[in-house]
Amino acid sequence: MTSRILRVARKVQETSNTLSVYLAAADAKPLQPFNAGQFLEFEIPDVGVRAYLLSAFSAQPKIYRITVKHRPGNEDLAASGATYWRRTAAQGDAVKAYGPTGSFGLRQPLERPVVLIAAAAGEASLTAIAEQLAVRAPRHPVWFVHQTINSSTFALRAKLGSLRADLPNAKWSIWYRDPLPVDRRGKDYDHSGEIDFSQLAHPLPWDESEFHVCGPDDFVARIAGHLQRLGVTAARVHMQGTGAEEFQAAVSEEAYPVLPTLAPRQVSFVRSGITAIWKPDDGSLLEFAERLGLAVTGGSDYHADPNATIRVGGVSLPRELYEALKKRRRSA
Repeated sequence: MTSRILRVARKVQETSNTLSVYLAAADAKPLQPFNAGQFLEFEIPDVGVRAYLLSAFSAQPKIYRITVKHRPGNEDLAASGATYWRRTAAQGDAVKAYGPTGSFGLRQPLERPVVLIAAAAGEASLTAIAEQLAVRAPRHPVWFVHQTINSSTFALRAKLGSLRADLPNAKWSIWYRDPLPVDRRGKDYDHSGEIDFSQLAHPLPWDESEFHVCGPDDFVARIAGHLQRLGVTAARVHMQGTGAEEFQAAVSEEAYPVLPTLAPRQVSFVRSGITAIWKPDDGSLLEFAERLGLAVTGGSDYHADPNATIRVGGVSLPRELYEALKKRRRSA
C-alpha cells in the first residue's frame, strides 16, 4: 500500500468525546480519490499503526477528514491513537499515512435501494456515504439507520441534518440508547433503546436492498445475524467493524437539571399585539417569535411575584414559563 506524508490542517472538537482532524498533503500534490466507507492507516509515534474511517467525501479531495472518538477518563493514556490526535498532534504536524483503502462502501453501479445501518464510530462512514450519494445520486432510494448513546456522542449530527434536503428520497431513523433530559424525541432522535427494525416508521425493502453495516464489532455481528434471520442473503450484506463497543456517554445525565413538564401556554407579544399559543415542540421563545415573523430583541425585567408576567423585549409571558424556557435553553 502506498504511503505519503500528510499534515494536520486543523482540529475540530465535535463533542466532548469526539474530535475531527483535517489532513492535507504535505507535498501539495493532489490527494488520492476514494470511495466513501474507506479508511486511512497512520503510523502514530509510540503507538503503532491505527486505522480511522474517512468521515467526509469529495470526488476530488483537497483535504481528508477523520473523526476520532476517545474514552473519557483516559486522557493521560500515552499509548493511544485517540490521545495522540487529541493531545499531541498540532496544526502543521506531519504524520505518515497509508491509503485510502478498504472494500466497504457503495456498490457501483447503484442498482438496488441502499440501507445504511451504523452505530458509534460508524457514523463516520454513514456521513461520508451520505455526502457521496448527495453528489452522485441524490434521488437514489436510501435508508439511514443510526444508533448512538445520546446527543453527547452523536458527533456529526449537524452535518447529517444538513444533508437531508439534498437527499429527498432518503428515510432517516435515529436511535438513542440512553437519551439525556434535553434530548427531544421526534426532533433530536426517533427511538430510544437498541435498533429494533419492527419499530421503523418506514419499513425496509428487505428483498431488494443492499445493506451496509458499520460500527462496533458486536453491533455489526448482531445486525448481520438479524438480517440473516430475516432472509437477507449474505451477498447483499456488507460489513465494517470498528473495534470495541462504544463507551458510556461523555456527559452524564446528572449534569442536566430535571426540567418541568411544560404544557401549551398563551403568550402575548406586546409590541405587535399578537397573542399565540406556545407548545413545547415550538422550541425556545425566540424561535417561536421568529416562526411568527416577529423580531425579538432586548433584555428582561424580573418581578418578585412568582405569578408575575415577565417581559423579554416586547414579549410578555408567565414567569413560570419564562424560567422553564430559560433553563431549557441554557442546558441545550
